[in-house]
Amino acid sequence: MSANVRSGDPENLEGQAAAFYFPHLFGNGFFRGEEGWINAALNYGYAILRGAIARGLVAHGLHPVQGIFHASEQNAFNLADDLIEPFRPLVDLWVFQATRGAGDEKAELASDDKANLVRLLDADVGMASGVMSALSAIEYAVESLCRMFEANDPVLDLPLLLGLHAHTWEY
Repeated sequence: MSANVRSGDPENLEGQAAAFYFPHLFGNGFFRGEEGWINAALNYGYAILRGAIARGLVAHGLHPVQGIFHASEQNAFNLADDLIEPFRPLVDLWVFQATRGAGDEKAELASDDKANLVRLLDADVGMASGVMSALSAIEYAVESLCRMFEANDPVLDLPLLLGLHAHTWEY
C-alpha cells in the first residue's frame, strides 16, 4: 500500500493500512478508536514522541504548525506529525510485547507503564551514522530536515527499528 500512496492520500491508503495493521498486531476486533489500555498506551507513547519531536523542531527554529504532508489548520503539530511516523513502531512494539500473553486487557495505564513508555526515548534505533538512542535520532532527523530546507539536501535521515534495547552510553 505504501508504494501507492499519493500526495494528500486521496484513496485513504494510510487509513486502510491502519485498519489492516492494528488488528493483525493486537487481535481481530481491535479498533484504534476504542477505549482501553492498548489505545491509552499507544496514545501516551505517541504523545511522548510527538513532544520530543516538537521540542527538537522548535530548538532548530522550525515551527511545528507548518507541516509538509500534515496541514490541518487545527493541528499545532503538523510538522511533528510528519516526522513521527518512522518512530511509531517503537511504541507499537512495546505495547505489543506488554500485552502478549497478558490474557485480559489491562484495566488502565499505570504509572510504571507510563515510565516505560518514556524510557522508549532511550531505545536503540539505527541511523545512517550508527546506532543511537531514539531521542538522539530525533535530533538527527530534525537536523536532516533542516538540511533539506536550507541546502536542498535530498536525503532525510530517519530511524530503523532495532528492537527495544536500551541504548548504552559511552563515556
